[in-house]
This record gives sequence, C-alpha cells and structure tokens, in this order.
Amino acid sequence: MNKYKQTDLVYPQSWDDRKPSIHNRVVFVPDYYFEHEKFTMPPLSDDSLFGNNNPVNIEYCSGNGEWIIEKALANPEINWFGVEMRFKRVRKIWSKMRNLGLKNLIVVCGDANNFIRYYLSNDQVSQVHINFPDPWPKEKHEKNRLIQGAFVKEMMRTLKKGADAIIVTDDPDYSHQVIEEMKQVFEPSFESPHYIEKSDEYGSSYFNRLWVQKGKFIRYMKFLNQK
Repeated sequence: MNKYKQTDLVYPQSWDDRKPSIHNRVVFVPDYYFEHEKFTMPPLSDDSLFGNNNPVNIEYCSGNGEWIIEKALANPEINWFGVEMRFKRVRKIWSKMRNLGLKNLIVVCGDANNFIRYYLSNDQVSQVHINFPDPWPKEKHEKNRLIQGAFVKEMMRTLKKGADAIIVTDDPDYSHQVIEEMKQVFEPSFESPHYIEKSDEYGSSYFNRLWVQKGKFIRYMKFLNQK
C-alpha cells in the first residue's frame, strides 16, 4: 500500500508570504515573485537536495511525472530535477517519488524560466529534456511558448560543454520554431530536417501515448551544446 498521498504535499506558505523554499524534496519557485535573485540555492550536494555530486539531468514540463520517474528508477547514478508549473501535477510526481523511495529526484514547482535563470549555476547540468511543451497553437499566444531565445540561452549557460538538449513534440509548427531557435546557439545532432520520428529507447509518457493513439507523429530533436 502506498504510504504517501498526493494531498500530503502542502504548499509551505500562504500567497502573501510566498518566497522560494525547499520543502519535503520540492523546490518551490513562487509565481508573481520578483526577488528570486535574493534566494541562494544550496549546493546540489546539500542534504536538502541530492546529498552527492552525481551528474544532474533536468526534465522541463514534467506533467504527471511518468517519464522522469521511469528514468530516475533506471538511472540511480544520475540526479534528476523534474520541473512542473502546476501544483496538482507536482503532487502526483511527489507522491510517486516518495512511495518509490527515490533519492535521486527533486521536484521543482514553478515556472521553468525563473528556475533556469535564478536557481541554476553555469555548467551545472549534464542533459536537458523537454517533453511535449505546450505548443500554444494560436498565433496570439505564441509568445507564451517555452522555447524562445532567452530560455535557449539559459540552457546553453547551465549545460556543460558537450551536453545535449533533447526536445520532443507532436506539433509540427512548434518543431520548426524549436529548430530555428535552438540552431542559434546549439548544433543539431540529427541531419536535416533535424528530427527523427521514432526513438524506442526514449521512454514513455501520458502525452506520448495520447498523441500516438490519435495518429500524430512524434518529433524527437536533439541539440549539442558546443559553447
């Protein structure tokens, strides 16, 4: 029987008192907060985080956590951050993580742009995964897409030289934008058109199965950080 329920994770402060914190293996990055730079992220080897100096991989847009839970279980020698904005989904990842006793996974509750900019150091990350980011298909909403110039530059800053950024989407229009944005600072690992549509070893997720069942083609893109 699972010991931890999703509702066991409680947001550690009220809206008026919100501030960055690390609580119960979750890094809380509050919304509409403008003093992130005043928070000092402890070393990743700190006991409040991973407690070791193993390589660190990050998944942005972790959803319900199925993909990253699978990867953390299969790769205990790697530390993982799962970044997810919605607290409801964070709770799902957290309860799975706790019930499986995973010590190499930390959940980040908050906006990916704030986390990458204020909470990660230069050359700290060994690999980035972004799985099915919201495509914001309406033209007037494109500005909300995650893969934009500023975020791409932050990925380059935080990734080690020679490290990979892997992005997966079912949306053809978004994939074209991703490729153009990433090519500004990264080297595509796949020949033109710079994606593949099959990657059996990549892992599974809710959105992967959903879009495949609906007959959509999945595009896997991989980019090398040459700095």
